[in-house]
Amino acid sequence: MHAVRRTMFALGAILLLAMPAVAQDETEAAPEPLWANTLGLSYLSTSGNTDTQTFGLDFTVERKPSPWGLSIVGSFNRADQDGEVTAERYFVSAQAKRALSERWEVFGGVSGEKDEFAGFDLRMVVDAGVTYHALLGPTHFLSFDAGLAWTDEDRIEPEEDVSYLGGILGLSYEWKFSESASLTERLVFYPNFDDTSDWRFNSVTAVTASLTKVLALQASYEIRYRNQPIGDNDDTDTATKISVVANF
Repeated sequence: MHAVRRTMFALGAILLLAMPAVAQDETEAAPEPLWANTLGLSYLSTSGNTDTQTFGLDFTVERKPSPWGLSIVGSFNRADQDGEVTAERYFVSAQAKRALSERWEVFGGVSGEKDEFAGFDLRMVVDAGVTYHALLGPTHFLSFDAGLAWTDEDRIEPEEDVSYLGGILGLSYEWKFSESASLTERLVFYPNFDDTSDWRFNSVTAVTASLTKVLALQASYEIRYRNQPIGDNDDTDTATKISVVANF
């Protein structure tokens, strides 16, 4: 069963990475495109007293609900020091959306994550719920989402694998403080209904500034907290990145 899940996850990641961008017809006074695609790259290399390399890749493929929408997100981060891998994480998710009104929509999705340094070989999450858009812009955008989530976690031995029903509570905020720059924040809380002390919390804060119509510079800070860490692992992981982002 574990091999099947790993195979499905790998095939899904390859398929998502291979998806072409959806071209948009350019017409005068054209409405805002339904599709928004981004690709972000970050890299750092040092040599001398310490040889280090870090690499990050992030991508999104998103279609705004009209009334159906789709959001695909993926990321890969790796760090090496003196030839030894010190961090490696893979993540990919796909979420379908259905707008019910200007402010309400429902969603359902699946995600896969691999992070052996956090104690698990593969974590699959299937979730479904509802989103409420409290602020619709054009300067401030704010939405809240809530739903149920089923988690299946293949942990690194000798820890036992777990599966449990939980929830998802999220907040998404965007502040467009100029025509070319914005601040975004995504907070997600994952309670575990089987073990209430085993809850997780994720936060991603980012500032993005456009350089051209296609390229942008982004600085982000991510916190992943687990109240009950797996084995002897730390309860908090953080990631600070400065990336060049391509919009197409």
